[in-house]
Amino acid sequence: MGKRVMLVEDEPTLARALVRLLRRGGFDVELAGSCSEARKLPGTFSVGVFDIDLPDGDGVELAQLLHRDGTVRRVVFFSGATAPRKRVRALGLGPFVEKTKGYFELQAAIEGVLGCRQAKVAGDEDSSSSDSNNPPPSGVRGQRVEED
Repeated sequence: MGKRVMLVEDEPTLARALVRLLRRGGFDVELAGSCSEARKLPGTFSVGVFDIDLPDGDGVELAQLLHRDGTVRRVVFFSGATAPRKRVRALGLGPFVEKTKGYFELQAAIEGVLGCRQAKVAGDEDSSSSDSNNPPPSGVRGQRVEED
């Protein structure tokens, strides 16, 4: 696998979809559903992708802590948080992608902070064969996700 990604997302359906898409895009992904789970993940990560509103804390504070201690080298936020103050704090650490923008915006932000393009990205397949009767999970636009 390619670059190591810490994904901190508490919504299970969205988290599973993002893990699959990122792995298909060549990333090695570790998932945490809370601040406490994220702090327990071993090793270092090329990038951390953080939701802001987490069940046991603030994703911006978590990102600051993990970046400062060297656990994550770069930070991207993928959140539905609407409070301007939270967004400003997040933007002080890294790009902010609204969940409504979908996976491809997130992927572009990750590649932007890493300064790379993955050779084969999720969704490169011809989208004309997608089934419009099965919409993607909330926050993942433009990509149909099959259940494993």
